[in-house]
Amino acid sequence: MLQATKLNLTRQLPASKSPTQRVGAFSGLPALIRELGSDPAPMIAAAGLSPDALDHCDGRVEYASLVQLLQLAARDTKCAHLGLLAGRMWQLSDLGLVGELARNCVTVGEALETLTVYQHLNSGGGMAFLIENGATVDVGYAIYHFHVSGTDQMYDCVMSASINYLRELCGPLWSPSEVLLPHSMAVDIGPYRRIAKAPVRSDAEFSAIRFPRHWLKRPVPGSDATRYRLAIHQANQMDAGELIERVVRAVRTLLLHGKGSGNDVANMLAMHRRTLNRQLKAQGTTFRELLDQVRFDAARQLLGESDISLDDIAATLGYAGVSPFMRTFRRWADTTPDRWRRGADARRTFANAQNARTTRRGNMSVDEASIAA
Repeated sequence: MLQATKLNLTRQLPASKSPTQRVGAFSGLPALIRELGSDPAPMIAAAGLSPDALDHCDGRVEYASLVQLLQLAARDTKCAHLGLLAGRMWQLSDLGLVGELARNCVTVGEALETLTVYQHLNSGGGMAFLIENGATVDVGYAIYHFHVSGTDQMYDCVMSASINYLRELCGPLWSPSEVLLPHSMAVDIGPYRRIAKAPVRSDAEFSAIRFPRHWLKRPVPGSDATRYRLAIHQANQMDAGELIERVVRAVRTLLLHGKGSGNDVANMLAMHRRTLNRQLKAQGTTFRELLDQVRFDAARQLLGESDISLDDIAATLGYAGVSPFMRTFRRWADTTPDRWRRGADARRTFANAQNARTTRRGNMSVDEASIAA
């Protein structure tokens, strides 16, 4: 059984290494906020961003600040599905080099694998993943940034954007079989159904778009081998990220595949386990500490933003049963998962009540214009 260390919840990466996100189509977020009847400037400032932080698509902002901005915008505009609207602005071209790579792959399957491998060039706080399971495939997103809360809007944004990417790659006949969201559903499920054009399941173990596997073999229309070779050369010259970020990203990926040992991570990073341990020790941490932090943060997200059962959370994090998970969580947090969830539920209920009064007022004109299109 994996043992848990006592976590230092104040531990952060050095400020200069704070995970960042490429701006991309988030440059259109201020205009969206204004369209919903609010002034974006105070929200941008409250999120700790400079006034011009979102002006340039190739700029980068702190990932945690962007997550906070989406939450503030949803609250202040009274639009509980603002993340969906923000995601609708994205196309593959907004991903810059990563989008260029995906757009010029031979098949949809190769394009999606490329997105998962190189997506870290755009985001240091969340990762894309691809899981094949029999006749279906899941294309999803998992946040691995330490200590980020209020992630539902970001998950909604990425889901909405990913549907756009898949329709670009597969063509207009593509549609998902199901959409999974790792948070409780907003007041009005209509916008989610209009985006997905498929069943939407909230309180899921992870965020993913599920569709038939045969789409992976479909050729990408208009792909260009020369443009792909130029883009892949450029991508391979870029930094893969700091070691701690790479380990955390690898752990989060492997947990989604039911793995997570130190040997698994070392193999994924193409290094010997002893080398990995030595390099982590030089940076003042251990593999066990990072594994526990990833699991704890994932548990807090699921406990705080969804009603998923403790049994399912335990299974998602790689525990043999709910009892060892509960014991470990208490060792981490000095409280039980149920008590943690009750405190988060109280905060979420208050926020939902604030949004529910006017969720259908005003914002639905924007919703209908942008989602139903």
